[in-house]
Amino acid sequence: MTQRNTARHTSPWWRLWRDWLRPHWGLLAISLAMTGIVALASAGYSKLIQLVMTAFQGDTSGVAWWGPAGVIVLSAANGIGQYFRETTSTRVTTRMETELRKTMFERLVGTDLAKLQTEAPAGLAARFSSDITLIGTAVRALLGGLTGTLTIIATFIVLLTIDWQLTIAICLIFGIALVPVNRIGRRLRGLAGRTQVEVATMTSEVTEGLAGIRMARTYRLEEPLTAHADDLFERLFGLRIRQNRWQARISPIMEILIGVAVAVLLYAVAVRVRAETITIADFTALLTGLGVISSPARRLGGNYATVQQGAAALDRVFQLFDAEKTILDGPVTLPHAAGQLRFDDVTFAYPNGYVALEDLSFTAEPGQKVAFVGRSGAGKSTVFNLIPRLYDPTSGRILLDGHDLRELTLASLRDQIAVVSQESVLLTGTVAENIGFGRRTATREEIEAAARDAAADRFIRALPLGYDTPVVPSAGQFSGGERQRLSIARAMLRDAPVLLLDEPTSALDAESESLIRGALDKLAHGRTTLVIAHRLATILDSDLIIVMDRGRIVEKGTHAELLERSGLYADLYQLQFAHTGD
Repeated sequence: MTQRNTARHTSPWWRLWRDWLRPHWGLLAISLAMTGIVALASAGYSKLIQLVMTAFQGDTSGVAWWGPAGVIVLSAANGIGQYFRETTSTRVTTRMETELRKTMFERLVGTDLAKLQTEAPAGLAARFSSDITLIGTAVRALLGGLTGTLTIIATFIVLLTIDWQLTIAICLIFGIALVPVNRIGRRLRGLAGRTQVEVATMTSEVTEGLAGIRMARTYRLEEPLTAHADDLFERLFGLRIRQNRWQARISPIMEILIGVAVAVLLYAVAVRVRAETITIADFTALLTGLGVISSPARRLGGNYATVQQGAAALDRVFQLFDAEKTILDGPVTLPHAAGQLRFDDVTFAYPNGYVALEDLSFTAEPGQKVAFVGRSGAGKSTVFNLIPRLYDPTSGRILLDGHDLRELTLASLRDQIAVVSQESVLLTGTVAENIGFGRRTATREEIEAAARDAAADRFIRALPLGYDTPVVPSAGQFSGGERQRLSIARAMLRDAPVLLLDEPTSALDAESESLIRGALDKLAHGRTTLVIAHRLATILDSDLIIVMDRGRIVEKGTHAELLERSGLYADLYQLQFAHTGD
């Protein structure tokens, strides 16, 4: 059985302990020791009360000082123990939450793209806040419950020394609570899981709705958008109410049982007082002990509900952690490729069964420029996604310098590839850092040289802090042309033998396109360049043009050869250039 399969069959709580809590066993040991001190101090009140009451019936000369001193000592031990227990447990659980978030982000970054795209980004982001916060709250509830449990056990032990029969009767009464509370907990776990799914959906849809607010107002979609959101909020409201209704049942159960325990105690004491088999000191000690027990007993019910909500969140988080990866590292490291790229009868189908590519075969020789044209949905972008192994072919092979891509390590494969796409992605950091993502070992001089080659140096130096200007990805501080030039500079710096250009100028104005076209020509020189373009004027000089339709190659050749055949390419060309008379 593989380690991942073994993980699936391991208790989630055991995994949480083994991988995220056990490394902090020192702090947990301190917290546990403080928990023991709090429990013993709380239980000690009953014994102290018995001793004081017994002393009042005899020699009272010493009780005036050791009675108050005992109360002060127990209170100090209780207070100090609670302080250190709280600070150490909070440090452990907060560190655990941080490590879980780090692990989750690492897993998400490495998750297969096909699986990642089945869930909205905002929904995934919700797991970082709601799910992991619920897990942290549950662990704190477990630690708090441990304090309550030890307090109850220690107090029962003390009470056994006072009157074992009454103590056992009280213990049995509290034991009755386990049956309904456990049933409620199981129901809460299911409701909590459904609630967390709805919270993730709400986060996702609210984010998407706000992102599309301009379109919604333009098309007057405020009413249906609001109605859809209202329906989502109402579903979440219903789940919250049901969850609260079940959770609220725990408190009356505990209150009733505590009342029954007090009633049994009072009845038994009344009988025994008449029979003169119990002293007032013993009765007072038993009543004090019952008071000590009642508070943690009430909290234990609430803690159990919190733990069940955390268990549902833990299941969701570990489902993500345990997702099988299909894009795996190969054994071969390729230091620097010449750039020959060959598709050999490649077919690709998405997980939903849609066949995006079928029996695709072509070869791009080192230094060649190969263009892909075709209507939207023809499969051009899928070809580009297969080259860096964002997906793997369903059948067939893709070879780089004769190596099946699946034989190569992912790192060495992706080091051979640079990408410039229509949507230039900028990340949080400085301008220099964003260019430097192309090659993280690059010097400042190399970064600036790449920017000059990409015609980006001038506008960068005009920024308030030049290359050290912070980039805020969502702030719109750069125009489309400026973002593209930064993306080209990043690709320049990468200096990879294979270059993928995914419609890099389709959304630019004429002036920006002119600047970028020169930078792209410089970037493509001497590299195996694959281009997706809807504007055919940008790929007329290609060594090979591949015409695609519905996932298949329908034509291949140079611009002149394809025009002579009067096929799909000629139709697309005539459609684009008809207004110019070409």
